[in-house]
Amino acid sequence: MTGFRARARAVDMLGRQQIANLPTALSELFKNSHDAYATKARADFFRPLNLLVVSDDGVGMDRETFEQAWLTIATESKLDRTPVPKPKGMRERVQLGEKGIGRFAIGALGSQVLVVSKRKGHPAIAALVSWKMFELPRIDLDDVPVGLSELDSDELTGEDIARLKAPLEEAVAGFRALDSTPQWSSRLDQILADLDAMPSDPFEDIPDLVPIDGSGTQFIIAPVSDVLPAEIENPNPKEAPLLDHTLHGFTDAWLPKSAKPDFSISFVDHRGGGDDQNLLESEDFFDAADFNHADHEIAGQFDDNGDFTGSIRIYDETLEDFVIKCPDSMQPRCGPFSFELGYVQGLASESRLDPEEYAEMSRKLRKLGGLYVYMDGIRVQPYGRPDFDYLAIEERRTLGASYYYFSYRRMFGAVRLSSDQNPDLQEKAGREGFTRGRAYTDFQRLLVNLFVELAARFFRGDAPQNQAYEKGRERLRREDSLRKQRDKQAAAGRKHLQAQLSTAVQFLDETDFQEQASEIVQDLSERLDDIDRLQPAAISVAEARRDLRELLEPLEFDEPEGFAPTGPMRQDMRHVERGLSDVESSYVRPALDAVDSLAAAVEARLAAQEADEKERRAFVEERIAAAREEFAGAYDEASLALTGLSEAVQNTLTGLRQEFDTEMAAFAAPNTSESSGWIQEQADFEQALESLAANTVRKLARVSNLVQANGLVFTAEAPTPDDFAAAADAEIVELRAQADAQLELVQLGMALAVVDHEFRATVNSIRSDVRRVGTWAKKNPQLVGLYEDLRRDFDHLDSYLSMLTPMQRRLRRKKTAIKGSDISRFLGELFYERLRHVGVEIRPSREFQAFALEGYTSTFYPVFINLVDNSLYWIEQSEPRPSRSIELSTKGDALVYKDSGPGIADDIAERVFDFGFTTKPGGSGLGLAIASQVLERAGWNISLGRCSDGAEFIIRPQRKKP
Repeated sequence: MTGFRARARAVDMLGRQQIANLPTALSELFKNSHDAYATKARADFFRPLNLLVVSDDGVGMDRETFEQAWLTIATESKLDRTPVPKPKGMRERVQLGEKGIGRFAIGALGSQVLVVSKRKGHPAIAALVSWKMFELPRIDLDDVPVGLSELDSDELTGEDIARLKAPLEEAVAGFRALDSTPQWSSRLDQILADLDAMPSDPFEDIPDLVPIDGSGTQFIIAPVSDVLPAEIENPNPKEAPLLDHTLHGFTDAWLPKSAKPDFSISFVDHRGGGDDQNLLESEDFFDAADFNHADHEIAGQFDDNGDFTGSIRIYDETLEDFVIKCPDSMQPRCGPFSFELGYVQGLASESRLDPEEYAEMSRKLRKLGGLYVYMDGIRVQPYGRPDFDYLAIEERRTLGASYYYFSYRRMFGAVRLSSDQNPDLQEKAGREGFTRGRAYTDFQRLLVNLFVELAARFFRGDAPQNQAYEKGRERLRREDSLRKQRDKQAAAGRKHLQAQLSTAVQFLDETDFQEQASEIVQDLSERLDDIDRLQPAAISVAEARRDLRELLEPLEFDEPEGFAPTGPMRQDMRHVERGLSDVESSYVRPALDAVDSLAAAVEARLAAQEADEKERRAFVEERIAAAREEFAGAYDEASLALTGLSEAVQNTLTGLRQEFDTEMAAFAAPNTSESSGWIQEQADFEQALESLAANTVRKLARVSNLVQANGLVFTAEAPTPDDFAAAADAEIVELRAQADAQLELVQLGMALAVVDHEFRATVNSIRSDVRRVGTWAKKNPQLVGLYEDLRRDFDHLDSYLSMLTPMQRRLRRKKTAIKGSDISRFLGELFYERLRHVGVEIRPSREFQAFALEGYTSTFYPVFINLVDNSLYWIEQSEPRPSRSIELSTKGDALVYKDSGPGIADDIAERVFDFGFTTKPGGSGLGLAIASQVLERAGWNISLGRCSDGAEFIIRPQRKKP
């Protein structure tokens, strides 16, 4: 009887050649872990070893399961959807893999795989598969061996590896007789080289690889495909790598109203030297809270008839239970499904998100935005990738952005399907979407119709229900315009103030005030000697007074109104104000006293004449007229600005005029006929008149400004909106100053990261060389001593790199348990040389050592580093003590840090956490300020304890508000 035969290449065609890319291959392995009731699956890419480990904590496999299911092509083991016994306490899972070929995707990841698996109550098994053998022509499937063994213990040994490799090596020897060409020999040689690349003792050679605890499976893939690094790296910082596109949002746990997740995945890239990074951080993806933050949110359900019923929130207005009917021509076969979408406006000025939130959300949307599809809670590829617009949303948008409204890059959300409700939606064998057919076409059409109808009903200019959109967008535009206008006015105000301050600083630095004041007094003295009448003498004295006061005018500047000066400008303001005070007290005031003495001498020498009386009357009339003219000009300006405003504003102006007239009427013109006091009386009159006019003009100008800027004033002394704007602007200026200072640290950190990356690359090369020397040493005993010395020295260097890893990045960026013993050990290692030099001992208490908290190492470690750095400096500067120490202890739920330094004085204790404050020479004043801010964001506080006999800091969790 004749029948079909299968060549080995059939496995390669069904596996490696069916998979679109390596992240999709990983997705298949993670789905298998999900089917095995794993709670977590993890991929670890060890670059220095060119090795990938994919592991899970699922139910695992025994020998029978491995042979009858895993090694069987197109096995029917999952067709009934419930083949795997459900572990106690877990929800039943729908089995995702039913074609029985998904595991062959491993062939795309690397040349061979070592499988280690264990099921509870059974011995662990190990198997070695060479995928390269399945690429060989003229080889039948039955001719390809698989090394398989039950392990005596859960740990894989070197002897086990040798036993697994033996049948594959024998097969290669047999294959050589089939062909003698160099090409054939080269392919077989490559298979043997790959076998040599598999670690001879995996649990010894692979960092952190440990035997399976209880149950689970490990896939050790080596060597890894050279395509993998390119698909997990980010060539364009604005775009996400393919790994992120494919594996982020693997389950639907991020969506609102999802069940508590019982399965998670991670991919850790080990670059060597402790440089490890989880590339699938949850913080880099969307979560349920993002839907609430989005500008618009749509959620609902398609029923069997294709009708959509749901709710829509546009900005802050929500419409419940709106319906979009299925197109009349359709009788959908796709089945019912749910739909959830968050949408963010394309312009920041039209978004309700603040600028920082908008930038972060835009970054995520640009990299990972799209409409995802889930089947039974697991993502279906490639839906959701920004490069796969399966609903032609961007294509329609090019035809009319305002008409079709939606952009694929501005949305995030998902469609949720189930195998029970949507059985006709079947995935392709290559896992690149659903098979084409009536059900998928209906699925697409329903979604396209939803987006078109949403735009037509709520978002177009002529949409019947666009009030919420237009009103919200207009309000946000107006607020944005006001912010920009405020920023523009503030910038203009700062520019004007800066010009004044620059002039004042230059004048202060370059002017010889003593010489100029002396010249004014000397010139007056000489003129008075030649004057023989009182009124000309009074005018000369007034001119000298004005000249002296004008010496101070270049040092005066306008007080900021409606904006806040920057830090450097405040320093210039204080410098000028101090200079003005010094000049006035040291030079101008003594000169004015000298002028008064000269005036008294003239009054004693001269008697008033009829001409003096006449000239003084003319002088008084002229000054009064000038004051009235000055007032009239200011009054007319204010009156013009107030035209048409409320009676209350007009009453304010009227009150100011009455006040001015009253005080003017009360003014007594100088009328003494005696020479004694003549000049002083006239000077007092002039000064009082000028003061009244200036004060009234200032009040009127204030009213004018208030009316022009805001259209309303309650009283002439009320705080203006400019005052409030200045107060708000002060905070903005301070935050910008902090951002600028922190930007310098960020740039420094980025530069160090580049240096660190290059250094680690060199270390990786050295590590590889050391490993090669170790191989030679095993065969040459005379090299063993040299190898041991070399490895010990290298391990010492490597330990420093590993020690700094917590500061380099948030490893896995998940909250982990941080023990007090870890912190104290880290500080002791990091500051070892300085501690020994200064003679300081770190003394952690037993309670501190046992203390554990949940958080990021990058949040807490730098706080302690900063504290120790400060302590060592101040202890070294202080008087020697019998015992120098840093004590780490606990008090309830708080961590207590105390040193034996000089302590902190009461007058500066309140400022130690202020941004930029420092008493350390050359210090930046950033350490404790940033530490306080970072801890606060993490839900902790740092405060001072008793600092009379050393500095004490208390770090405790924030109290939850009742």
